[in-house]
Amino acid sequence: MFVCVAERQPDRPALVIDEQTHTYGDLLDRARRLAETIRLVGEGPLCAVYAKRSVWAYAGALGVLLSGRGYVPLCPAFPPERTRQMLGLSGAATVVADAGRVESLGEVVCGVRRGLTVVLPGCPLPPPWADRCSQHRMVCAGDLSARGGGFTLPDVGPEDTAYLLFTSGSTGVPKGVGIRQRNLMAYLSGVREVLDLGPEDRCSQNFEMTFDLSVHDMFVCWGFGACLFVPSPREAAFPSAFIRRHGLTCWFSTPSTAAVLQQLRLLRPGGFPSLRWSLFCGEPLPLRLAEAWRRAAPLSTVVNLYGPTEATVACTAYVYGGDSSAGECVNGIVPIGRPFGSTRAVVVGDGDEPVEGCGVGELLLGGEQVAPGYWGDEARTAQAFVSLPGVIPCGPWYRTGDLVERNARGNLVYRGRKDHQVKVMGHRVELQEVETVARETASARQAVALGWPPTASGAEGVILFLTGAQAPDEAILAGCRRRLPPYMVPREIHRLEEMPLNASQKVDRKALLSMREGLA
Repeated sequence: MFVCVAERQPDRPALVIDEQTHTYGDLLDRARRLAETIRLVGEGPLCAVYAKRSVWAYAGALGVLLSGRGYVPLCPAFPPERTRQMLGLSGAATVVADAGRVESLGEVVCGVRRGLTVVLPGCPLPPPWADRCSQHRMVCAGDLSARGGGFTLPDVGPEDTAYLLFTSGSTGVPKGVGIRQRNLMAYLSGVREVLDLGPEDRCSQNFEMTFDLSVHDMFVCWGFGACLFVPSPREAAFPSAFIRRHGLTCWFSTPSTAAVLQQLRLLRPGGFPSLRWSLFCGEPLPLRLAEAWRRAAPLSTVVNLYGPTEATVACTAYVYGGDSSAGECVNGIVPIGRPFGSTRAVVVGDGDEPVEGCGVGELLLGGEQVAPGYWGDEARTAQAFVSLPGVIPCGPWYRTGDLVERNARGNLVYRGRKDHQVKVMGHRVELQEVETVARETASARQAVALGWPPTASGAEGVILFLTGAQAPDEAILAGCRRRLPPYMVPREIHRLEEMPLNASQKVDRKALLSMREGLA
């Protein structure tokens, strides 16, 4: 899709980053040179991209795909130990990195024993740490394939992997989700039922590449021939001026980003007159926030998208209509709407029987967007990707763990979780993973993690309760920082003699939340 636009209109702007505009032709040239290089030096079906908010981050993803491989985004902000773990689980033997992340890349790859090929398209020379890592091969800017006119598209089939992302895992090990070409193409086709863009549109890119909503930003934008605008870290945190300065027409973020603007009183009526589309995903969307955004962007269509990584970006949509939608909101939360494209949705009870009428049950998803399972993990795949006797088959059904109900208008309404997963600033967090890491680090009898403080969309962060912990707080937090991404590191530690228990003799998480509320 990208190549079709780039070859027809190479001079169209494709990417604006660091105040520089890169055309489709420029981005394609970079991607082709990378692709040729990866074809020559790379091995295996996957190639990692270790980059952040740089032209080579985007050219890297495109170049990997043009080489016929799937890309594995690695976040430089994550602890080196966690990144090494993801790299090892992926099996990728080649890593593309931008010049700005070379130093932190050394902390990652110098701890990898197997030989890697490290491609550094923005570096004229190998980094100083390369001498300590003789097991790895360095490919620098001068080693990249020269520009040529004989490039051919790779022979890629629908079952080949497009990208591999990792989500939080309840056992302490991240879960890999490999999205195939057919999954991604099903999403890009289906989302056109919801969203109508054109070459003149100017789209935001707010998400890290390790967050699957970035896939929407890149490939939906470029599929329409539009231009992608990448904010600086400060602009991403306070994006009001960014929206106005660039005259963005399509905005996409988590509700948490919009909530910050609301708290700072930056969602002023009529403040975003250029926006035509306002998309939210990753967390429940509060009614008051949707209404505030609608007033700030009165000419835009506000859409609440929903979907887990395992079902390729998003698979249901609800167009917020102001007063007409207020009656459909439950607990002040905007509905997640109906499936689009090939996605099928079924609401089931505890015995996996379909829930009739408006009853609450677990949401299961089927269709072409659903991934085949977890990467190299048959046990977890068997638990989450299932067949449903008596329900029309459509491949595996994915258990989302989300509780929903179908309202009188046929729209799905979010009603909470079946497990201890929470959303922190749009990121899925399995609290059991935090508990596992903390328990091991603290040498504790018990560790219970909770989302705190609660928000309408999830939680602002994570707090930890411990019994029998041997290590001091700072050592526990340091251990968590080494193994967990920043948004999962506990912001508070509370030590107890014993955990409160409920009537079933299980840890009473509500009682722990009440304890924390009492400290406020």
